[in-house]
Amino acid sequence: MVKRDSRTIVFDVSSHGFGHLGQIAPVIVELIAEHPTARVVVRSTHAASVVNNILGFHVDLAEPPPEATLVMLDPTAVDKAASAEAYRALHARWDDDLERETARLEALSPVALVADVPYLSLAAAKRLGIPAVALCSLNWLDLYRTYRGCARDAPAIIRTIEAAYCSAHLFLQPRPHMPMSDLPNRRSIGPIARIGRADKNQVRTILGIPPSDHVVLVTFGGIRSEKRVQLPNIAGVHWIALHSVARGNVADVTRFGMSFIDVLASSDAVVTKIGYATFVEAACNGVGIVSTPRADWPESGP
Repeated sequence: MVKRDSRTIVFDVSSHGFGHLGQIAPVIVELIAEHPTARVVVRSTHAASVVNNILGFHVDLAEPPPEATLVMLDPTAVDKAASAEAYRALHARWDDDLERETARLEALSPVALVADVPYLSLAAAKRLGIPAVALCSLNWLDLYRTYRGCARDAPAIIRTIEAAYCSAHLFLQPRPHMPMSDLPNRRSIGPIARIGRADKNQVRTILGIPPSDHVVLVTFGGIRSEKRVQLPNIAGVHWIALHSVARGNVADVTRFGMSFIDVLASSDAVVTKIGYATFVEAACNGVGIVSTPRADWPESGP
């Protein structure tokens, strides 16, 4: 059993876009509010500026555990071959990585680990007897099954991922979530979303538009793309974008001196892809949604 620092909680966060970080951020914020002396360590490949901006304050950052997620061709298209290779490579070195990550986690001596939703560190926590919780609306097991479940090496990879997720004390599923019917430790909970401070007057003042005009935010969740979305010129409609759009008639989100979630809350609608974070944040902030289709994405449903 590892000697635990009662102040330290480690959060391992997938860097597949901004959604996982956006989903776990309210949990970290509430934890600090309830336990201001707690030491939070976030392990992710996201830059410190991104983590601190989404959280609204600084936390300790550390190198993340190795992880296989889906490799994207663009915000809505999966590179199936590259994704399969990422999983194959991770599981080919699984034993060595698990040994290393067990030692790294032991050095942090946390009282608990929360994963959204890497799985190798859950297996390391199990080895050390550290309480661990997985939290996410999806998991990399079901997504791997969707795209590579028929591959020759899939059964062994699936068994390893499933065992890692099942080793967590709980797998918390913020709604709306995938079924995850193979995980006996799953527990469905309410939605998790950041709530912004809406200031529509400020946005309209900066844009120089009248109160009757409409402001629409365009975001595809932090997945970069070489494609440029062509936004139409519509009378009375003004576009704000995070990235991946044509620049001609679009205001950059950084122009407003506001956090992203505040800009979202100050918009009349958001154009996005199907995925947890932006959908739930828009709904909880009372902002309308228009989404692009994702026919093969498991969260899209039947």
